[in-house]
Amino acid sequence: MRNIKVYCSLFIFTLLLTGCASLEKEKPLSNELIIEPYNVNDKESLLISRTGIEFIEYFQLNGTLETGDDLQFSVEVYKNGELEEELLNTSNEPKAKFKDQLISFGISDSSDKDSSLQLMAGIPSGLATTNFSSHMTSASFNNLLHKKIVLKKNTPVYLAAWVGTTKNVLRSVDSENGILPKGIKEVEAALLYRVLLTDKKK
Repeated sequence: MRNIKVYCSLFIFTLLLTGCASLEKEKPLSNELIIEPYNVNDKESLLISRTGIEFIEYFQLNGTLETGDDLQFSVEVYKNGELEEELLNTSNEPKAKFKDQLISFGISDSSDKDSSLQLMAGIPSGLATTNFSSHMTSASFNNLLHKKIVLKKNTPVYLAAWVGTTKNVLRSVDSENGILPKGIKEVEAALLYRVLLTDKKK
């Protein structure tokens, strides 16, 4: 009889845990847009290593895009510390709700012979790619977002940075919570992957 009571108690406890887990999964999406680093597991890392992508970082997006707002992604190109252009600029994001949505920024050597790099941005609506001509002899790649943050209107968040040089010394850059990296004015060439919550273009 005592064993039956123990089993019944365990069964009820299990049901309660399952119910709590279901409630957790069905939690409504936040009205804010939250972005955070996504750490790949060993299996995912192995699969990525076989794609030939030299550098890549992943991030996770959750929340709701309000009516009239837009989520823009781009790569800012800096040369000798000055902003020169934007690449892979996307706007008019068609999705409004994001649940564990992965976004990414990756760089690999192009198959062309013109010393170009292939830039790849995994965005909520698909994949954007372009080539970037680079004659840098050494480079580094850094994740600039180290914890979960809430996107604020018209405040750019920098997610990842590629920095290159033709000199003997390579300066790396870092950021606090996705702000424009310190030391960007001192680098020879840099690519900054940026997300911006802003008004939708009419």
